[in-house]
Amino acid sequence: MESITEAGVRVLPCKEEAERLATLRGYYALETGYERRFDDITLLASRFCATPVALVGLVDETRVFFKSALGFTVSEAPRSHAFFDYAMRRGKVFEVRDASRDPRFERHPWVAGAPHVRFYAGAPIVAPDGHVLGSVSVIDYVRRKLTDEQREALQFLAAQVMAQLELGVLAPRDPLTGLYNRRHLTDALARELSRAVRRRSRLGVIALDIDNFKHINDTYGHDAGDAALRELGALLTGGIRKEDIACRLGGEEFLLVMPDAATDVVAARAEKLRAKVEALELRLNPDLVCRITVSIGVAAHPEHGDTPEDLLSEAEHAVYLAKGGGRNRVVIAPRGLDYRATLGRDSAPGLAYPAPNDRARALGNADAPRGIALPDGYAIMRS
Repeated sequence: MESITEAGVRVLPCKEEAERLATLRGYYALETGYERRFDDITLLASRFCATPVALVGLVDETRVFFKSALGFTVSEAPRSHAFFDYAMRRGKVFEVRDASRDPRFERHPWVAGAPHVRFYAGAPIVAPDGHVLGSVSVIDYVRRKLTDEQREALQFLAAQVMAQLELGVLAPRDPLTGLYNRRHLTDALARELSRAVRRRSRLGVIALDIDNFKHINDTYGHDAGDAALRELGALLTGGIRKEDIACRLGGEEFLLVMPDAATDVVAARAEKLRAKVEALELRLNPDLVCRITVSIGVAAHPEHGDTPEDLLSEAEHAVYLAKGGGRNRVVIAPRGLDYRATLGRDSAPGLAYPAPNDRARALGNADAPRGIALPDGYAIMRS
């Protein structure tokens, strides 16, 4: 079976690794930076094991993201820094008593150079389905070994990290932005849609995606990415009606559910949000200001479907169209609408729909104006 290799070491078969990553992403913890709920765990790990450094790390395809780091200033590291891969694969506490004399690690940058790590031990964080998501690790700068009691304590703390991740999925709020999380959205959208169907009323959905978010992280660092997520969360919290529901789906994806809102109202709200985001200034330091934009997709009941899956799918497809049309714009999902072939002067302004046969052309139109997008082949629908 084909396998994934890091630093010349077999990690996991591709299928198993894909399943592991799916489990990991289901906890929505990779993009949230340091989290205080894990700080007690690193403190206890350091105390129990008598080490100056303790880490809680989650491992994705290529990187280790640290949720807490005591005694060590690090937010992420390449997965090819193989301490973490070994700790994940062993299924029990993995221990390196003197890394400088271990051929597997003697050339590791943390061993051969600063901070000159000598001792490492890591206990795997194991999900209920058996997949290993990361490790609770301790580090020292002198050679040493753990006692049986210390190994047992490290395994216990790894289990506590898993318990915290489980609780985070059950909790309704995203810890970074304060918005509702995906789990709450699933229940809330189903509830509001059922209510709309029962009352024969409208329901709008706005999907937002921060443009070039990976570039922001790569250029300015993950602290800048976290700042962008927090700012967008605050903007959504402060710019919605009492009955609206703002959620962070994960990563740079957000969703706003608007009960009793017609398509034109939802589209107008989406355009206001887009403009407010474009005007944001993220001051990363006294000399550096970062700006962000969002691509937004709009869908509504009953025009775009009668199930949560339909509405989410159509809104996300509209985001895809917005990104393909040049980003920093709003696109309304095209499915199931009464299209017009021409633009009427008395048509409702600002409601843009790609004609059914022009999706591909819309995707390639990078010259469309910002705001609610009108690429070639779009038509205005009377409301």
